[in-house]
Amino acid sequence: MLLLAALLAAAPALAQPAPPPPPPGHHGGGPGMPGRDQRKGERMFPSMSEAGRATIREAMMAGGDRRADRAKVEAARERMMAALDADRFDAAAVKRAMDEERALAEATKLERQAAMLAAFGKLSAADRKAFVADSRAMKDRMDKRMRDWRERVRDRRDRRGAPPPPPPQESPAPGLDSDL
Repeated sequence: MLLLAALLAAAPALAQPAPPPPPPGHHGGGPGMPGRDQRKGERMFPSMSEAGRATIREAMMAGGDRRADRAKVEAARERMMAALDADRFDAAAVKRAMDEERALAEATKLERQAAMLAAFGKLSAADRKAFVADSRAMKDRMDKRMRDWRERVRDRRDRRGAPPPPPPQESPAPGLDSDL
Protein backbone atom coordinates (compact mmCIF):
# COMPACT_ATOMS: atom_id res chain seq x y z
CA MET A 1 0.00 0.00 0.00
CA LEU A 2 2.85 2.32 0.88
CA LEU A 3 4.48 1.54 -2.50
CA LEU A 4 1.25 2.41 -4.34
CA ALA A 5 0.99 5.74 -2.51
CA ALA A 6 4.61 6.56 -3.37
CA LEU A 7 4.02 5.78 -7.05
CA LEU A 8 0.91 7.95 -7.14
CA ALA A 9 2.76 10.81 -5.46
CA ALA A 10 5.66 10.54 -7.93
CA ALA A 11 3.50 10.24 -11.06
CA PRO A 12 3.33 13.98 -11.84
CA ALA A 13 7.11 14.28 -11.58
CA LEU A 14 7.59 11.32 -13.95
CA ALA A 15 5.14 12.59 -16.55
CA GLN A 16 6.59 13.92 -19.79
CA PRO A 17 5.92 17.54 -20.69
CA ALA A 18 3.45 18.20 -23.47
CA PRO A 19 5.04 18.60 -26.92
CA PRO A 20 5.44 22.18 -28.10
CA PRO A 21 2.72 23.51 -30.42
CA PRO A 22 3.46 23.40 -34.15
CA PRO A 23 5.04 26.51 -35.61
CA PRO A 24 2.73 29.04 -37.24
CA GLY A 25 1.86 28.13 -40.80
CA HIS A 26 2.50 24.42 -40.23
CA HIS A 27 0.04 22.36 -42.27
CA GLY A 28 0.70 18.75 -41.56
CA GLY A 29 3.27 16.27 -42.58
CA GLY A 30 4.99 14.20 -40.00
CA PRO A 31 8.43 14.18 -38.47
CA GLY A 32 10.81 15.02 -41.26
CA MET A 33 7.98 15.76 -43.69
CA PRO A 34 7.39 19.41 -44.50
CA GLY A 35 3.84 20.69 -44.52
CA ARG A 36 2.06 21.52 -47.72
CA ASP A 37 3.00 25.21 -47.60
CA GLN A 38 6.52 24.61 -46.29
CA ARG A 39 8.08 22.52 -49.08
CA LYS A 40 11.33 24.28 -49.85
CA GLY A 41 9.64 27.60 -49.12
CA GLU A 42 7.32 27.14 -52.10
CA ARG A 43 3.93 28.79 -52.19
CA MET A 44 1.18 27.93 -54.54
CA PHE A 45 0.96 30.65 -57.21
CA PRO A 46 3.86 32.69 -55.79
CA SER A 47 3.66 35.37 -58.50
CA MET A 48 0.08 36.32 -57.60
CA SER A 49 -0.86 38.98 -55.08
CA GLU A 50 -1.99 37.78 -51.65
CA ALA A 51 -5.58 38.79 -52.50
CA GLY A 52 -5.41 36.85 -55.77
CA ARG A 53 -4.05 33.76 -54.00
CA ALA A 54 -6.85 34.00 -51.44
CA THR A 55 -9.46 34.20 -54.21
CA ILE A 56 -8.05 31.13 -55.97
CA ARG A 57 -7.64 29.20 -52.71
CA GLU A 58 -11.28 29.90 -51.82
CA ALA A 59 -12.45 28.75 -55.28
CA MET A 60 -10.36 25.58 -55.07
CA MET A 61 -11.95 24.71 -51.74
CA ALA A 62 -15.49 25.52 -52.90
CA GLY A 63 -17.93 23.10 -54.36
CA GLY A 64 -19.29 20.77 -51.76
CA ASP A 65 -17.78 18.03 -49.68
CA ARG A 66 -14.97 16.40 -51.64
CA ARG A 67 -14.93 13.24 -49.52
CA ALA A 68 -18.68 12.77 -49.90
CA ASP A 69 -18.47 13.41 -53.65
CA ARG A 70 -15.63 10.92 -54.01
CA ALA A 71 -17.53 8.36 -51.91
CA LYS A 72 -20.56 8.66 -54.22
CA VAL A 73 -18.42 8.10 -57.32
CA GLU A 74 -16.69 5.14 -55.67
CA ALA A 75 -20.06 3.66 -54.66
CA ALA A 76 -21.27 3.87 -58.28
CA ARG A 77 -18.02 2.25 -59.42
CA GLU A 78 -18.51 -0.52 -56.86
CA ARG A 79 -22.05 -1.11 -58.20
CA MET A 80 -20.55 -1.50 -61.65
CA MET A 81 -17.97 -3.99 -60.31
CA ALA A 82 -20.70 -5.94 -58.51
CA ALA A 83 -22.73 -6.11 -61.71
CA LEU A 84 -19.66 -7.33 -63.61
CA ASP A 85 -18.91 -9.88 -60.91
CA ALA A 86 -22.36 -11.48 -61.18
CA ASP A 87 -22.58 -14.94 -62.73
CA ARG A 88 -25.00 -13.68 -65.33
CA PHE A 89 -23.83 -10.59 -67.25
CA ASP A 90 -26.42 -7.80 -67.15
CA ALA A 91 -25.27 -5.17 -69.64
CA ALA A 92 -28.08 -2.78 -68.64
CA ALA A 93 -27.03 -2.87 -64.97
CA VAL A 94 -23.39 -2.27 -65.87
CA LYS A 95 -24.34 0.61 -68.16
CA ARG A 96 -26.56 2.20 -65.48
CA ALA A 97 -23.70 2.07 -62.97
CA MET A 98 -21.26 3.47 -65.53
CA ASP A 99 -23.67 6.27 -66.45
CA GLU A 100 -24.21 7.08 -62.76
CA GLU A 101 -20.48 7.20 -62.10
CA ARG A 102 -19.89 9.50 -65.07
CA ALA A 103 -22.80 11.79 -64.12
CA LEU A 104 -21.57 12.13 -60.53
CA ALA A 105 -18.01 12.86 -61.63
CA GLU A 106 -19.21 15.32 -64.27
CA ALA A 107 -21.45 17.18 -61.81
CA THR A 108 -18.54 17.56 -59.39
CA LYS A 109 -16.27 18.76 -62.19
CA LEU A 110 -18.81 21.31 -63.42
CA GLU A 111 -19.33 22.65 -59.90
CA ARG A 112 -15.59 23.12 -59.39
CA GLN A 113 -15.18 24.71 -62.83
CA ALA A 114 -17.96 27.20 -62.05
CA ALA A 115 -16.19 28.17 -58.82
CA MET A 116 -12.89 28.68 -60.68
CA LEU A 117 -14.56 30.68 -63.46
CA ALA A 118 -16.12 32.99 -60.88
CA ALA A 119 -12.74 33.38 -59.17
CA PHE A 120 -10.97 34.17 -62.45
CA GLY A 121 -13.52 36.95 -63.01
CA LYS A 122 -12.52 38.51 -59.68
CA LEU A 123 -8.78 38.56 -60.45
CA SER A 124 -6.90 41.54 -61.81
CA ALA A 125 -5.28 41.17 -65.22
CA ALA A 126 -1.87 40.95 -63.48
CA ASP A 127 -3.08 38.14 -61.21
CA ARG A 128 -4.59 36.25 -64.15
CA LYS A 129 -1.28 36.48 -66.02
CA ALA A 130 0.59 35.42 -62.86
CA PHE A 131 -1.81 32.48 -62.44
CA VAL A 132 -1.06 31.34 -65.99
CA ALA A 133 2.71 31.72 -65.55
CA ASP A 134 2.68 29.89 -62.20
CA SER A 135 0.42 27.14 -63.57
CA ARG A 136 2.77 26.58 -66.50
CA ALA A 137 5.76 26.52 -64.16
CA MET A 138 4.00 23.95 -61.94
CA LYS A 139 3.23 21.81 -65.00
CA ASP A 140 6.87 22.01 -66.12
CA ARG A 141 8.03 20.95 -62.62
CA MET A 142 5.58 18.04 -62.60
CA ASP A 143 6.64 16.97 -66.10
CA LYS A 144 10.29 17.03 -64.98
CA ARG A 145 9.48 14.99 -61.87
CA MET A 146 7.71 12.41 -64.02
CA ARG A 147 10.62 12.24 -66.48
CA ASP A 148 13.08 11.88 -63.58
CA TRP A 149 10.90 9.18 -61.98
CA ARG A 150 10.70 7.23 -65.25
CA GLU A 151 14.46 7.49 -65.63
CA ARG A 152 15.02 6.20 -62.07
CA VAL A 153 12.68 3.26 -62.75
CA ARG A 154 14.53 2.48 -65.98
CA ASP A 155 17.90 2.72 -64.19
CA ARG A 156 16.72 0.36 -61.42
CA ARG A 157 15.42 -2.10 -63.97
CA ASP A 158 18.72 -1.96 -65.87
CA ARG A 159 20.74 -2.48 -62.67
CA ARG A 160 18.68 -5.59 -61.84
CA GLY A 161 20.14 -7.24 -64.87
CA ALA A 162 17.47 -6.69 -67.46
CA PRO A 163 19.04 -7.05 -70.85
CA PRO A 164 19.76 -3.72 -72.49
CA PRO A 165 17.59 -2.76 -75.43
CA PRO A 166 18.94 -3.93 -78.79
CA PRO A 167 21.07 -1.41 -80.67
CA PRO A 168 19.31 0.43 -83.47
CA GLN A 169 19.55 -1.42 -86.75
CA GLU A 170 21.37 0.33 -89.51
CA SER A 171 19.87 -0.05 -92.93
CA PRO A 172 22.27 -0.78 -95.79
CA ALA A 173 23.13 2.12 -98.01
CA PRO A 174 20.91 2.34 -101.08
CA GLY A 175 22.23 0.31 -103.97
CA LEU A 176 24.42 -1.95 -101.81
CA ASP A 177 23.69 -5.63 -101.64
CA SER A 178 23.22 -6.66 -98.04
CA ASP A 179 24.28 -10.26 -98.78
CA LEU A 180 27.94 -9.30 -99.29
